[in-house]
Amino acid sequence: MLQTEDFGCWEAAVSTTLGHHRSDLLTPASPFRAHFRIGQLGAFTVLHVQGSGRLRLIREQREQSVLWLPLRGITAERINGQSWLAEPGTGLLFQPGDAMEGETSETMEGLSILIPPGLHQRPSHPGSPLLASGPLHQRVLAGARALAAAAALQPAGAEHAADQLAEALREWTAWQEQPRRERITARRRRDTVAAARQWMAARLKERFSIQDLSLAVAVSARQLQYSFLEEIGRSPLTEAKRLRLQRLRMLLIDPSQDHRRVMELMAAAGLIASGVTSADYRHWCGESPSQTRLRRLGRESDPADEA
Repeated sequence: MLQTEDFGCWEAAVSTTLGHHRSDLLTPASPFRAHFRIGQLGAFTVLHVQGSGRLRLIREQREQSVLWLPLRGITAERINGQSWLAEPGTGLLFQPGDAMEGETSETMEGLSILIPPGLHQRPSHPGSPLLASGPLHQRVLAGARALAAAAALQPAGAEHAADQLAEALREWTAWQEQPRRERITARRRRDTVAAARQWMAARLKERFSIQDLSLAVAVSARQLQYSFLEEIGRSPLTEAKRLRLQRLRMLLIDPSQDHRRVMELMAAAGLIASGVTSADYRHWCGESPSQTRLRRLGRESDPADEA
């Protein structure tokens, strides 16, 4: 375990553990803190990382694949030249040969799981590195979270968590190697979730219930709940809240909205203008609404500055 306020010490520890790695501290005037814990379960190594201080990370993935799961805050990544956004509830799988450049939010907490070469081979035609939707993605994410918990607590039978994650990774890799065929039920479920998300995105300023949503997409409320949990691991109303937080972030970084107060933008995104919303946003985005706005303006925030 490492707990430090020395950026150089933190960078050395991460480089030693994760391989070729270079970091730049983008907020040198703000306090830097990092807490770094390492666990082992079976052939997997689990790193629990949390801290404050916005970072730019430049890496090249070598022998091992690494699965990154944000728990609090977001990371904007460029993997082999393509942009991806990782947020709580999703994951990014970095594979050998990948070149990556990322930027973290002001505060960050997440899990890096090192996957031995024998347990995950790079597919011949690798798809998206973002694990977010679909039952196979959700199985890998659930297996990774269970592995991290088992590595930390070491309960009786903890080794089963390593076996379950290994099996989920094998299933996902095998699926990537196969021709893209879907069962009709899986396609219908995916299309239902897509239609429901589109309906919600167009009505974020409105108050709607699960019954309103189920009527809009012509499925039962129970079937809609099941479809969302299978596809994205969240309930429909939890996804609606995430979409509203995403909308708030887009408004905060939009120069045409600079004349509006943060509370106004919360309401415009369909959120209640309150400290609770600020706390929800901070957990999701890793910084306060005011910090997001000031970062776009190229200024560091005052620690006392809140929405």
